[in-house]
Amino acid sequence: MANNPSTGPDEETLPSDHSPWIPGLTPAVTGMNMVGAVVVLAMAVIVNVDVLGRWLFNAPLDGAVELTEMGIVAIVYLQLAHAVAVGKLTRSEMLLELTERRLPRLNLALRLAFNLMGAFVLAVIVYGQVPRLISAWENGFYKGNPGIFRAPMWPLEAILLIGAAFALVQFLVLAWRNAGLMRDLGRARP
Repeated sequence: MANNPSTGPDEETLPSDHSPWIPGLTPAVTGMNMVGAVVVLAMAVIVNVDVLGRWLFNAPLDGAVELTEMGIVAIVYLQLAHAVAVGKLTRSEMLLELTERRLPRLNLALRLAFNLMGAFVLAVIVYGQVPRLISAWENGFYKGNPGIFRAPMWPLEAILLIGAAFALVQFLVLAWRNAGLMRDLGRARP
């Protein structure tokens, strides 16, 4: 795959399930993906410290369970937009593979429908997440047990909102690209 340092990957070499390089969006999504990887590493450290503390000193790490629960959710939403952008979101490919060469218009229509449905689902998540974030911030919601371990919920709610919003934008970019490819295919064939 050809790379142009100023514009990113060459769009013509990417399949239609990949998002083109978009200044501002692509670096942000890549950064969120990297933060998600760091959270995975941090969770591994937390779990190992907890296990070793239990085993060697009969003293578990306070908050290990809560931090791991919150970390798993954070990882999903931090890495969701990147998974959408690179075409790695889980889906069944059988119908797409069958229609790719024989029925390219149907193939692009299916991809467009998938991307629009993904955008719709994430728009619903974003819409529902805004009041959750506001409520967590205003009411000081936390996870854990008072006196032992407490973690505020608003950072996790913010990660969910931001991750869903970026994934929504990625789906819309792919839908726009699929619509453009359908238009170009329509012009090329009578």
